[in-house]
Amino acid sequence: MNDNIGDIFDMGEPTVPPASLEVLQKELKHATELEAIVEQLEEDLKNAKKSLHHSKTARIPDMMNELAIPKITYCGYNCVINDFVSGSLPNEDNPVAREAAIEYLVSHEAASLIKTEVKAEFGRGGHNEALALKAQLEEEGYATTMKTGVHAMTLAAWARERLKNGDAIDTEVLGLYTGKVAKLTKVKEKK
Repeated sequence: MNDNIGDIFDMGEPTVPPASLEVLQKELKHATELEAIVEQLEEDLKNAKKSLHHSKTARIPDMMNELAIPKITYCGYNCVINDFVSGSLPNEDNPVAREAAIEYLVSHEAASLIKTEVKAEFGRGGHNEALALKAQLEEEGYATTMKTGVHAMTLAAWARERLKNGDAIDTEVLGLYTGKVAKLTKVKEKK
């Protein structure tokens, strides 16, 4: 890679030179070189993020656990291992699994997390009211559709709280996965 990367991104002259095939070809060469650089940088960034994720969610937590080190400072970064929960309810393409997840939440006193829509959106906690309105509309002969869901961050926060309290949760039904993650924070310099 070029030592002075700023040279590669030269914006050129502020005015457009007279058009000629040679000038056009020179600009096309510049643009295609930049295109290749951008593609390579994006691929490198994708690979670096993947490697960093593996390091922070597998290798570092495993090593710190094996060494019984709860936290460490290294090269100006504090590192502590935290639990994490990630994922979301099964998507609408799998209505049976999605309904099982919704029923699981209701049966575990978490219906207040569920957002429900019956031709109108019901906020968190409005699931029972939505069901009642749907039934009432159907009794009156209206065709209804109902959409339910839980925001992924809300679901993860609920699951983290349950796990923190020692409660078991069915991560498979809920479409979640759990694990450990190394949280790296830059040490603030003392003034």
